[in-house]
Amino acid sequence: MFASILLLLGGLGTFLIGLKMMGDNLQNIAGDRLKLLFNKVSNNKFMGIATGAGITAVIQSSSATTVMIVGFVNAGMMTLKQATSIIMGANIGTTITAQITALQSLPITPFLTAFACVGAFMAMFGKDKIAKAGMLISGIGIIFVGMRVMSTSMDDVSKSPEVINLLASVTHPLLLMLIGLVFTAVFQSSAATTSILITLCSVSLDEGGQLMTLQSAIFVTLGINIGTCVTAMLASIGANTNAKRASVIHLLFNVFGTAIFLIFIFIAPLISEKLAIHYWLAKVFPNVVSTQIAMFHTIFNILSTLILLPFTGGLTKLATILVREKKNNQEEEKDKIVAYIDERILKSPSIALMVLRKELLSMAFLAKTNFDLSIETLANLNFDKSKEFEEREKRIDYLNKKLTKFAVKISAKDISYKEEKEIASFYHVISDIERVGDYAENICESAHELVDNNLTFSDTAIEEIKMMKGAIDKLYEFVMQAFEQKSMSLKDEVNGYEDLVDTYEENLSKNHIVRLHNNDCSAESGGIFLSIISNMERVADHFRNVFTSMSTYVTPIKTKANIKEETPLADIDNNDNVRILPSANVQPNTEENKEVTAQVSTNEKEDK
Repeated sequence: MFASILLLLGGLGTFLIGLKMMGDNLQNIAGDRLKLLFNKVSNNKFMGIATGAGITAVIQSSSATTVMIVGFVNAGMMTLKQATSIIMGANIGTTITAQITALQSLPITPFLTAFACVGAFMAMFGKDKIAKAGMLISGIGIIFVGMRVMSTSMDDVSKSPEVINLLASVTHPLLLMLIGLVFTAVFQSSAATTSILITLCSVSLDEGGQLMTLQSAIFVTLGINIGTCVTAMLASIGANTNAKRASVIHLLFNVFGTAIFLIFIFIAPLISEKLAIHYWLAKVFPNVVSTQIAMFHTIFNILSTLILLPFTGGLTKLATILVREKKNNQEEEKDKIVAYIDERILKSPSIALMVLRKELLSMAFLAKTNFDLSIETLANLNFDKSKEFEEREKRIDYLNKKLTKFAVKISAKDISYKEEKEIASFYHVISDIERVGDYAENICESAHELVDNNLTFSDTAIEEIKMMKGAIDKLYEFVMQAFEQKSMSLKDEVNGYEDLVDTYEENLSKNHIVRLHNNDCSAESGGIFLSIISNMERVADHFRNVFTSMSTYVTPIKTKANIKEETPLADIDNNDNVRILPSANVQPNTEENKEVTAQVSTNEKEDK
């Protein structure tokens, strides 16, 4: 008996390992599609349901999906309304695991267990995608190996009179639901509890019948659906108010869905025995208890979603009432430095990578804002915004460390080769953006140096600096658009503007030497001027580095440059929080390049 219990635990462990292998490698293969699903999240309820179902079917865990949703809401990337429909979809997606488990009743099970060996050979001798596909196939095989081990152990356990009497004595619906809830909360996996349930119901007793009846299994399944909310509830601890509300919505949805089904389960047989759920399940799927349970699990979640879908607004309002806004919540939001990343999102490395990219765009905007402010300070020698500048620089330095740590955590996950190259490039991007902030700080120090030494620049020098900044502004816009879209199509524009900045530095240096010879400016201010344009040129270099970092994982596309004015890629509110705007259609104008270069040459001739 003890050996059988150990065998049962070993089979359960094998099942869970197989499930994780299948889910992780399915994520690797479908990584870009997962990102695409989240990028399409909108207020459309049906799209939200499809997103939740699709992501959960890939991740193989509704708990993991819901935990990520809590993370997205906590990061402000998703509204409660959007989260509600995705959570509903996650409950549908999780039924895929039960359907896979139910396949053990089919004669093809021995072939499915052989997948473990086939996939292992593919993983050992294949490369990248083939190896990942092999691990996926091996995971499927290991799932059925685990199920077979659990089934074998249950055959021995079923011969124990104590076990039979214990299971026979547990008939009260609420107690059965409590068992399902507790086991799911302990295992942190509805798939694990469902697999054990299916195994129990699949074991036949010597005197006839099953170790657990279908009627009992139905109530346990209802408890499992509530138990799966525990993980999300725990994940919401320490999150903001809206994130807590998202986890409460998950709980409310499952509780209301269970309540509706309980009413039907108790009332339907009073009208007609044929309306009883266990009756028509046995009628439609005769002699296959595992399929009956899997189908009930699927039907329950689909019908619950259809019934409660019109009431998503009500669920959101009820969650808002149950989880009150904290008095200090606004202060917490104001003090929040990180815009998007959340540890909970690491449940899916592919999506975490997408979120890190958004955070890098936010960090880049902060650095560029400080650069703009440094030039403004230099031009006007007005230091009223110094405190604002310093606070933003502290945020940039903090993000440098925070994002690097987050990138390390993603690297530690099981990710694809392409994603490994992408995350490797992000380390350089983080450093490049931080250096832009440092050069902006250098320019501000130069402005202070001018004031401290009673020095000034001529109007011509200021205009030249502004012209050079204009080219850097354009370069930044193209780099951020390309980085956001993961596209190398703007290579000509990026290289063109970076070359233009280099030309500015060379020509402005020559112009300045002419002014020195003509005694139009002092040697002291001359050194500061040269330092400033050198810092500006390095800013341009680091922005181009951000673009070229993509060459390791993005295929370059040849296009013809065409430049014109466009809208900014981001905005910043009064609390210094960054908001990424929809990408503008930025297309440079080569005529503008010629015009600006000609202007520099004209200034040079005039000085001579």
